[in-house]
Formats: sequence, C-alpha cells, structure tokens
Amino acid sequence: MRGPRRDRGAGGPPSWAGRGWRSTVPIEGPQLAPPPPNVLRIVAATMDGRGAESVISQRFARAPFLTVIDIADSRIVYTRSFPNPFAGLPHGAGMAAAQWIISIGAKAVLGARFGPNLGMVLQQAGVAIHTVPPGIRVLDALLNLRIIRTPY
Repeated sequence: MRGPRRDRGAGGPPSWAGRGWRSTVPIEGPQLAPPPPNVLRIVAATMDGRGAESVISQRFARAPFLTVIDIADSRIVYTRSFPNPFAGLPHGAGMAAAQWIISIGAKAVLGARFGPNLGMVLQQAGVAIHTVPPGIRVLDALLNLRIIRTPY
C-alpha cells in the first residue's frame, strides 16, 4: 500500500483556486415605483429600446433590452425600455431578471423563450408568462393576446 498522495492535500480545492467567479457589486435593474391600482404591468424582452414599437427578442433574460408596459382600461398608459443589466452575467441572468420583474410589480411577461429558472420563479410568484413569436412588435403581441384593444 502506498502512502498519501502529496499533490492532493487534505481535500477540497487548492488554496489558490478560489471559489469561482463572483461579482463584488450586485447587479440591479432600474428602480421603478409599483404600478398604481388597476394597472397591469408587463415586462417584455426586446431587441431595441423603442417602447411598444420594440421587437420581441429570441431570449428573455439575455435580451438586449427590457421594456416595461403599464396598461389600464385595455390601453397602454406608460412604456419605457431599459438596457438589460442582466444580459452580460456569466450565470444567473434568469434568476436576477425574475427577481427584478417581481420587485417592480409586474404581473405578466412577454417573450419568445424562457429559461427554466426564470419560468419557475415567475410561475411561483404568480406572474403570467405569455409566449409570443420572436420578431413581432410588442404592440402587435399585446393586440394579438387581447391584452389591449387599441394601441394608445
């Protein structure tokens, strides 16, 4: 029988290996006040920052922009697009995006594809998930889903 291997140490990774990449600054999305009563807030994953005229992205959590739409009485009352702060994360973009969506009071999301973590968290929080084709305008998606009746 041989003696203990000297290249392995007492177990675990070597002291120089660290514990993986971690950001020292938490990534947060834009701060928004909760929507007023009787207003439905929707977040869409979009390719550009043109508000309701933006085009739906192929992916949700890593989309270039996130567009927030507030709807009252089946009409759009507010839209704003933000560059997606979660798109460049090495991992955990879906979880971070889901936490932000819940924190701003959104009750629904629009997107072409949703990752398993994002979908699970949003579903557990009671956020409606609407799958729409990529490349369609946000405005057309809302009209097709009958969430709005008229554009503005």
